[in-house]
Amino acid sequence: MSTSSSGKLTRLAAAIPLEDDLHYVWRKALRGHELSVADLQTRWGVSAAEWDAILAGEWSKQAENLAAAWQLSPAALRHHSHYQPEVPHLTSVSRLQLPFENDTVNAWLIRDEDQTLLFDTGYGENDARALLNHIGAADLQLFLTHDHRDHVGGISALRSLTQKQHSLPLGSSITLGNLKIKCLDLAGHCLPSYGYLIEGLSKPLCVVGDALFAGSIGGCPDSFTYEMALRNLHHHVLSLTGETILLPGHGPATTVAQERANNPFFTEPVS
Repeated sequence: MSTSSSGKLTRLAAAIPLEDDLHYVWRKALRGHELSVADLQTRWGVSAAEWDAILAGEWSKQAENLAAAWQLSPAALRHHSHYQPEVPHLTSVSRLQLPFENDTVNAWLIRDEDQTLLFDTGYGENDARALLNHIGAADLQLFLTHDHRDHVGGISALRSLTQKQHSLPLGSSITLGNLKIKCLDLAGHCLPSYGYLIEGLSKPLCVVGDALFAGSIGGCPDSFTYEMALRNLHHHVLSLTGETILLPGHGPATTVAQERANNPFFTEPVS
């Protein structure tokens, strides 16, 4: 698909690496429980060397004990390094893969008949605009998932291409052409944080920002926001039909069914 010096436009089904390897999954769980490496030794008898081995992917009795204590899925942890979600190709949906420091960030473009929807704007001030100009996209209906700098940095430069920037109350819906967009509460990684359920294409979509990545979740600074994030994901995302395609802020697209089965953070429902 299209490429410019400011990023590239890729197919929905493009296989790209996971945002988080197993090291980051374990570290996010540790932080979400407000624990230190010293706490691992005190509470579970896990030494610093054993913790390093767990971060490197070694499965052990200590890893099994931590997974049980932290309500992580042992099966998903053991197979995480082999996980690569697969989604169908929808011609209406494209990823703007935009530069962010030494990595990339996703913005999602949905084009259906006379409607052009953009979710997030990337980090660089002019990156999204340059790529959208390159493909001739304009009259944007703009939605934001959260206000972290790598998702809102391009807003100013997109003003002239934007027909309307939407700010929807949680739980409310709007209709744009054939598309119905519902705003979901995905607070946790960021407060507030919004997801968008989109119906009207051949498959339902849900833009999840940094609340969820394929095989992981967005990092949370403390136990309060960590528990909030998991509750919101269970209530508003995992409750969707399994075929719903999830569009994260980083990494590959995935589906609800694949995340239920392969995301280490999802075991039993959170009440």
